[in-house]
Amino acid sequence: MDADLLQRFNPEEFYRHFLADGLRPDGRSLREPRRAELQRKALGSALGSASLRLGRSSALAGVRGELDEIGRIEVSVDLPPLCSALFREKHRALGQMSFLSKTLTEVLNLQSVFDATQLVCHGEASWVLHVHIICLNYDGNAFDLCLLAAIAALEDTDLPALMKEPGTEAERLAIAPAESEIVAEARKLVLLARPLPVTFARMPGGQWVQDPCAVEESLGASVSLCLVDGRWLVFHQGGGADANRFLEELMPVARTSTEKLAKLLDDP
Repeated sequence: MDADLLQRFNPEEFYRHFLADGLRPDGRSLREPRRAELQRKALGSALGSASLRLGRSSALAGVRGELDEIGRIEVSVDLPPLCSALFREKHRALGQMSFLSKTLTEVLNLQSVFDATQLVCHGEASWVLHVHIICLNYDGNAFDLCLLAAIAALEDTDLPALMKEPGTEAERLAIAPAESEIVAEARKLVLLARPLPVTFARMPGGQWVQDPCAVEESLGASVSLCLVDGRWLVFHQGGGADANRFLEELMPVARTSTEKLAKLLDDP
């Protein structure tokens, strides 16, 4: 059968031909991630922002703030149909968006990752930071893509100075212009630790590949390992697998990859 037809109608068999030689159709080895490109300050109107590209997957993250009684980070992920035909199916898109939004919110609010006391402004008012991530193009590995974009956007975030809003009976706060009576100083947001993700997908034959594209994700279970302050968090996607294989096979590979991710985030 012609290679293009085999890839389209029998992707498992198509991949087996490559995996037997320790390669993938895009030329990568089994444990080779795609090239990552990060740009900070991608949105001028946001408190902080970043865009990230992993191979052909790309996302844009922006941070906006509002005042509330309890300071926190809230993440929302948008996977529009324009980013991939896979998300024209509404149920699938909603399921993936819900998982990513909930999981990233939980990870970024961990006490080992983020100290929420820095969001306290004045009196009982605190910043709530809304991190909105939109996928511009999807070719697999939304977990790593969205989490890394969110981290970069938060590290780019500057909290503005606040003043008491004049002409109001109740005490209300507003962003302070220059030379006003400031009640909360401007400051840079700080993360205590970066949660660094590395995702793998299981291929036909049992091999695990790192940083899977969309086709590779469709062939089997995926697992995302996230290193948080020296501790691993494990997130299953599309099925389960033997935890012993994670410990013995995947985690050493993931630990090496996190060093490269840290360097990516460190680069100006």
